[in-house]
Amino acid sequence: MENKTKDLTKVSFGIAIMFLLSWIYGFFIAGCLPISNLLKSIILLVGLYTIGLGLFIYITKDVTENVYKKGKLSIKTYLTCFLLQFCALVLTMLINVLLIVFLNATPTGTDSLSLPMLFTLLVVAPILEEFVFRHIFAKKLLKYGEAFFVLVSAFCFCIVHGVSAGIPTIIYTFILGLIWSYLLVKTGNIWIPIIYHSMSNFFGAVLSQLILIFSEKLFPIYFVLVILLAITGLILFVRNKKDFTFEDKVFSKDNLKQLFTNKGIIFLILATVSFMLIKNII
Repeated sequence: MENKTKDLTKVSFGIAIMFLLSWIYGFFIAGCLPISNLLKSIILLVGLYTIGLGLFIYITKDVTENVYKKGKLSIKTYLTCFLLQFCALVLTMLINVLLIVFLNATPTGTDSLSLPMLFTLLVVAPILEEFVFRHIFAKKLLKYGEAFFVLVSAFCFCIVHGVSAGIPTIIYTFILGLIWSYLLVKTGNIWIPIIYHSMSNFFGAVLSQLILIFSEKLFPIYFVLVILLAITGLILFVRNKKDFTFEDKVFSKDNLKQLFTNKGIIFLILATVSFMLIKNII
């Protein structure tokens, strides 16, 4: 138990430091540079996955690694996981609608569909983020149980999205993180969650904006279609729930206690909340 706590502290503290550097650059340094926004974004991304990732690896170097096992899933399970991603999308859409109606807020998670942004959403982000939050996290924490890894991976993945995309996206990425972590655990193939991540970005960020650009009248039809796909996913999930179980429960009291009493996780949460507040102030 002591090693489990120490390893979680190092991993969560390492990911906090990794993203803190990018937030400091984004809020306090990038604006002072006499260069284009595209170049600023490239510097941010490169810095995050070179200097930031290097520090993360250094901080977690003493955490014993393990190799996750290869496995197979049925086509039905792959389909269920794909459709469950639309549940996260529906929930996020509804939250954004409520924010617009009651708080007159700006929708979160929208980006311009330039070629660099498309390449980032569909290729760069899925590969790099899954490499860190699924592959490296699994090597460091999977030895403490599949359910524990799934919870920690999904939580750390979602919490760092709060600064860039807000609270609705935290909820969205937490659900997706659970799905993609499950896929890695059951298949042992990092390319599976990478592909699902790319598909999720396409349907959630790219296709929805393309529809709005082409014709806003088509968006309600797309929204209804997304709801139907989400409902289908939930039905398949309920009917085949045994395929999505682990030896331990993901949201067991022990796992939740380990997560929310861990010093590294608390530091990650405080860092994220602080920069979310700074973003609103600036």
